[in-house]
Amino acid sequence: MKRKSWGTAAVVLSAGLALSACGGKEEKAPAGASGADDLSKAANEKVELIFYSMSRDSEESFNERYGDAIRKKFPNYTITYIQRVVPGKDLNDLINSGQRIDIQWDSIGSFPTSNIASELNFDMTDLLKKHQVDLNRFEPSLIDMMKQLGGGAIYGLPVYNERMAMYYNKDLFDKLNVPYPKDGMTWDQFNELTKKLNVERDGVAYTGFSPSVNHLFLVNPYSLALIDKTTMKSTINSDRWKQLLQTQLIDPTQSPVYQKAMTDYKKILDLAPFSKEQRLATFPSSPVLPLVQKTELSNFNWDIVSMPTMSDLPGVGPQSYPGIFAITKQAQNKDAAMQVLKFLTSDEFQMDISKKGLMTTLKNEQIQKALGSEGAFKGKNYGAFFYNKYPKIADKSVEESKANILALYTKNLNKLASGQMDINTYLRTAEEEANKALDDLKKK
Repeated sequence: MKRKSWGTAAVVLSAGLALSACGGKEEKAPAGASGADDLSKAANEKVELIFYSMSRDSEESFNERYGDAIRKKFPNYTITYIQRVVPGKDLNDLINSGQRIDIQWDSIGSFPTSNIASELNFDMTDLLKKHQVDLNRFEPSLIDMMKQLGGGAIYGLPVYNERMAMYYNKDLFDKLNVPYPKDGMTWDQFNELTKKLNVERDGVAYTGFSPSVNHLFLVNPYSLALIDKTTMKSTINSDRWKQLLQTQLIDPTQSPVYQKAMTDYKKILDLAPFSKEQRLATFPSSPVLPLVQKTELSNFNWDIVSMPTMSDLPGVGPQSYPGIFAITKQAQNKDAAMQVLKFLTSDEFQMDISKKGLMTTLKNEQIQKALGSEGAFKGKNYGAFFYNKYPKIADKSVEESKANILALYTKNLNKLASGQMDINTYLRTAEEEANKALDDLKKK
């Protein structure tokens, strides 16, 4: 049976590869929600809006998440979706062929390269004012991130969010007679608890925790950027990165049992040992995991707690990793496109996706509390995703994507976790390779 995709960018994030709510006084007449008068005017227009994303989402997935709801709200709009497939439909191919794109969306990680580097970026500031979109309704770190990306301009709106929490296998905790983790734990407390789950039994190496390696960098709670935008140099060889890697990667993986499991798996354990093999007790992921791995998660008893916090950063959780929808400079009817974005960020639509299991970008507590309430796994602790404070989203840049800095940082993590490379050598090597890649980029 064909499996529906809820967004490749989100799946990637959830699997360790790679994806909120309004103020109270706005609930009576939310400024950011699509008003009846505006929607009536928009519905009378006949407009074609063409959507594109780097996510490779199928048309079925696009329609399920966005297309059908937009068509229902705006019956006179023709909504066209171009699925990214290789070859021939990558973004640059489409642009070079003269294909118009009205609304483009991507995760925050790929947005600088897909939107800004491709010169599709359009400052939506005046449109947002014209259509009375209240940016105060959004989780503030998301809007701050958009302003940082645009140097003050706003190139898009965050429509859905991704944030990490800790999934744990209750059956495995019970089997090994270890108490469950709790919301609000520090990494020191969490590591002390989960090391009790590094047990070999009946020939199976059970392990307590394994990190999602990309997330170590992309959503770190210190808001550390991958590169310094001022100097265009790597940031990796620093005490703060060293502390983070020591706490969240090295300390949890030094058990002989984990090392045996890693040798058998041939790399740092990731999502599969947790969700499919059920021999990893805890793994960090986003709210989309129950959507993309419904079958796997139906096979055992699990729940969620907040991500542990660093001892010197109490109460601060991981960064957000939102999905951005942007009106492009190619858009023929920017007012119609803004009406759609206004609808996608309305209380109405955000409540709908929250109930289904997608994390809202708004700060409305009612919408937050509805997360997953109509999904397949009702009653899970979805509040864990909102438990800790949001840190600033680290600066993003086109250069870090073009130089593939994340891949250079994760390149030697298997050696670091297995003890084949010490932390200082890892940091120095990653720094040298990243700086060379950035220097080479300048020469192009």
